[in-house]
Amino acid sequence: MSESERIPLRRRLARAARLAVALVATALAAAFVTVRITARGSTVVVPALAGLDLRQVQQSLRERGLELEIGGEEWSESYPAGSVMSQQPVAGSRVKRGRRLKLTLSRGSEIVQMPQLADMRLNEAQFLLRQLGLEIAGEDTVPATAPRRTVIAQEPPSGAKVARGQPVILLVSDGPPAQAFPAPRVTGLPTRDALAKMRSAGLAIAEVAYDTTTLYAEGAVFSQEPPAGFRAIKGDQARLRAARGAATGQARWITFRFAMPDGPARRLRVLIVDEGGTREIANEIEEGGSVKRFETRVQGEAVAQFYVGGGLSEERGL
Repeated sequence: MSESERIPLRRRLARAARLAVALVATALAAAFVTVRITARGSTVVVPALAGLDLRQVQQSLRERGLELEIGGEEWSESYPAGSVMSQQPVAGSRVKRGRRLKLTLSRGSEIVQMPQLADMRLNEAQFLLRQLGLEIAGEDTVPATAPRRTVIAQEPPSGAKVARGQPVILLVSDGPPAQAFPAPRVTGLPTRDALAKMRSAGLAIAEVAYDTTTLYAEGAVFSQEPPAGFRAIKGDQARLRAARGAATGQARWITFRFAMPDGPARRLRVLIVDEGGTREIANEIEEGGSVKRFETRVQGEAVAQFYVGGGLSEERGL
């Protein structure tokens, strides 16, 4: 081959080499673009969520294939209660689908205005304060003309600006002040008459005890508490001591019943007082309206005392 023929051949080979390099470069560029497109397809841009409520947030994240995590709550004067205050990752970040976004929610304003609680029933005031995130630090009661368990004063006062969690003190009516009166005289009266007189005066009978004595007639009251003429208030407890003669009766078995007053279950305590002394034969919680049956042995004249909820409800000769 002549020198003139070798030169065109070298040129053709050089062009072929350049073309091959160009094709390889094009293939590499196409592969890079494909990888970038594929990578972009598996990632999304994090949306701005600040100020949105949870329903809006869930819809926005669902559209982008992202998950939700509540990181906590904070007081805020800028964002309504229940809306997003901050997020991580921040808005505009590119993350993989399925990524979990951590959100901080607003608890609303930390400052609230104290409501007017006076003249409210105590349970209503307590409910309202809990709704506002305020704590009841204490409840003092005083006699007042307002109905019992009614709020008559508060601290902080109505209209004051306070932070949630601040303690609130309530002054509550205990009802009109009780009227004092002199205790009636019941000494010398038969026990049944003495009990009726004490109860009609507004006193609660706490105890009736019997002691052997010859100074008073059988069954007559010889001691009372509070003493006759002493200051008493409705609901105060009274205690009586009555006379019991020497043992003369025979021992016998008796059966009797007692009907619990209607209402909630209460403790029933039954005492037997006879010539042998005083003894307890029952002390149990019983349902309201139930009828209890008792059987016991007594000596001579006997009395059954029925205490319901701590007070003497009935005294019955057996």
